Amino acid sequence: MAGKTVLILGGGTGGVVASNRLRRMLGKEHRVVLVDRSPLYTFAPSYPWVMLGRRDARRITRDLRTLSKKGIEFVTSEVIELRPADKKVTLEKEEIAYDYLIVALGALYSAEEVPGLERAYTFYHLDGAEGLRDRLTEFRGGRIAVLVSGLPYKCPPAPYEGAFLLEDYFRRGRLEADVHLYTPETTPLRAAGEHVGQALLEMLAQRGIGFSGGAQVQSVDQTARTMHFADGSEASFDLLVATPVHRAPDVVKRGGLAPEGGWIAVDRETLATPFEDVYAIGDATVIPLGEGIALPKAGVFAHGEAEVVARNIAARISGSAPIWAFGGQGACFLETGGGKGSYMSGNFFAEPPHVTLRHPSRVWHWAKLGFERTWLWRWF
Repeated sequence: MAGKTVLILGGGTGGVVASNRLRRMLGKEHRVVLVDRSPLYTFAPSYPWVMLGRRDARRITRDLRTLSKKGIEFVTSEVIELRPADKKVTLEKEEIAYDYLIVALGALYSAEEVPGLERAYTFYHLDGAEGLRDRLTEFRGGRIAVLVSGLPYKCPPAPYEGAFLLEDYFRRGRLEADVHLYTPETTPLRAAGEHVGQALLEMLAQRGIGFSGGAQVQSVDQTARTMHFADGSEASFDLLVATPVHRAPDVVKRGGLAPEGGWIAVDRETLATPFEDVYAIGDATVIPLGEGIALPKAGVFAHGEAEVVARNIAARISGSAPIWAFGGQGACFLETGGGKGSYMSGNFFAEPPHVTLRHPSRVWHWAKLGFERTWLWRWF
């Protein structure tokens, strides 16, 4: 059998899992090539701990180039052009022909859509979490606004986790801080169902954290420290912590995989795109769930989708039937402070979603600590 080339674009969670799984399942005559513009992978679920000074970059960062010891070819490069009709991808210094392509390029972050948002703090990337950590050491209290700047955004529980951790941080430091969360969603985490949203509202209220749903920010006045919303309302802040605006990478739009302003549409079970032998996984995709809601963008789903796509591609290469299907299962941890955490899990494809949110306890905090360590150990 002639060797095949499986090309994976994006070295995030989905790309790392897919490349590892394929390399384990395919013979050495087949190439597994992973491409990312950065040679470094950072474990995003730990960014809130970086924000609080409980993690440093070295502890949660791994070098993608070390995957070569497993037989995975890694290329550090920007992806310039996708040519699915020719089964080729153009990089900065070379062109790679593939037999199978997995697009795992994630979402790009932007602040251009909301004037003034570029000066907000964020923990959605490592640099932002480190900058917020430094700001917290000198912040003496006041009104803290945790803002979801737009939909969709990845890791939907993260702003709530950030709000809980910030409230705990200042309460333990005996500083007066009023934490308030603003989101365009009318209720928290709509994709997880009404029960989860109501439970989360109760948890916020118990901690004295304010919640404003249906709040679509239009602009931020950093001089006056005021947010302006689409309904004409305003809200003040002393410290603004916001999610960046998310959008699909331009290269997938130029390659015809996503419409302008949209995301890559895929088969929700196989993650196949309309292009032959081209699959897409993770944050760059959209999987509708009904009522204007889509499957959340989260690492757990990228991981599950990567397993399905990798196993099915390996089966096709070996001449077997691709039998794996993504079922919409997902889970994530939600730190609540004080050495406690919660855990959300269930089937997001169920109608209505069958998702539960566990009561905060030390068990889930320690489980997240273990997950961080074992995930990085397993895949690197």
